[in-house]
Amino acid sequence: MAAPCRRSASLFTFSALRFHTCPSLFRPFKTLPSISERLTIISSVTKTEIVGKHWKVRHKRVSEGTPSHRRCFSSAIPDSGGANTRPKPKGIVYRSTSTDPFVNLAFEDWLYENQDFTDTDILLLWRNEPTVVIGRHQNPWSECKVKRLQELGIHLARRRSGGGTVYHDLGNLNVTFLTSRDTYRRKQNLQDLVTALKGRWPSLDLSVNKRDDLVLNDTYKLSGTAAKLGRKTAYHHCTLLCDVNTQALKDVLVSGFDGLETTATASIRSEVINLKDVDTSIDTKVLGDTIAEYFMTNHQGQMEQVCDVDPTSEALYPGVGKIAEELKSWEWVYGKTPPFNICLRKPVNGLAVPLGVYMKVKKGVIVDSYMECPLLWVSEGVIQDIGYSMRGRRFRAVDVQAGLEKSLQSYRRMSDDERQFAERLGQFIVDKLV
Repeated sequence: MAAPCRRSASLFTFSALRFHTCPSLFRPFKTLPSISERLTIISSVTKTEIVGKHWKVRHKRVSEGTPSHRRCFSSAIPDSGGANTRPKPKGIVYRSTSTDPFVNLAFEDWLYENQDFTDTDILLLWRNEPTVVIGRHQNPWSECKVKRLQELGIHLARRRSGGGTVYHDLGNLNVTFLTSRDTYRRKQNLQDLVTALKGRWPSLDLSVNKRDDLVLNDTYKLSGTAAKLGRKTAYHHCTLLCDVNTQALKDVLVSGFDGLETTATASIRSEVINLKDVDTSIDTKVLGDTIAEYFMTNHQGQMEQVCDVDPTSEALYPGVGKIAEELKSWEWVYGKTPPFNICLRKPVNGLAVPLGVYMKVKKGVIVDSYMECPLLWVSEGVIQDIGYSMRGRRFRAVDVQAGLEKSLQSYRRMSDDERQFAERLGQFIVDKLV
């Protein structure tokens, strides 16, 4: 929760619930056997290896006399990080004909859930109308100016992969690599993009940094990257800034709230650049063709097999429309936000400390709220009633406004000055929300 305003005898605070301190999430680890004990156990039973989080047991007995070899175990996502050593798999390239962000995200997820990637990899190329896309575990109110997005007609979407917030428009090319879980290779995908682009435009100084971002001249970010891994399938997707409206990007990818505290994943801000600013011959069409052509050189297939697809087709992709509706819903975009606390402060002439409206939000719903303001202006009962009126309401303007209006109508012992103050305060709160 944001730091409370300075208190004095003339201030009154009310809280519908006490703000609890979250218990520690850490638990002590169980004592593990020593390395020598573990090697003895392995040598006397079976030869075992770990791949990611999954145990694979080889049914070959290891003799007592067999020398032990040290193995390095890691909880990191398995990624070869180098060239793919399996035989050339089949390759399919899809180009989405839709620019609806919810449709494209739904189609990506439909392929992930329904396609068999045993011997086939898919490359999906897609573009969106102006959209801010947040990661699955992020807070939209801390990542962007949610109200400004609505004023500009920019979509807000939450994807099903992790990672940070990105801005899309038609000058941005999105690239998705869909494979089996066993052949997931994030770093190699990024290196393939570098190789493909430098093969077509040798003057580009491209590289992959430690955060798996595609950067130009070791400075400017060209691509954000994220992934989703399942039991059998996986996808890795990234953006490529070709001719994006960078002014809009910088304008909206800033939080509209100062007093917001959250445990949600925070984006790492970076300086960005468009490929077209470096080489004017680059556009999204040529960029997509270049990537598709290189993809096909590493797979069984020809460029003639690149398909323009309509991702809204229920005949070909049954259920994709339902996924799109789920991704568009308030419950998904806002309701999946991790818990957060927020303080809205309103400066007032003649008052050293701003008025404070504090709210605790879980799953997009206000579960507690209280206010700090001078008792000379409004009675204790009015303050208490305003606090209760927001509790249980969604953290959005229309819901909070309905609660405040209901509270004002039901509270009959309010003076004209108190009512005017409560109405102005309510309008201030509503104006801050979307």
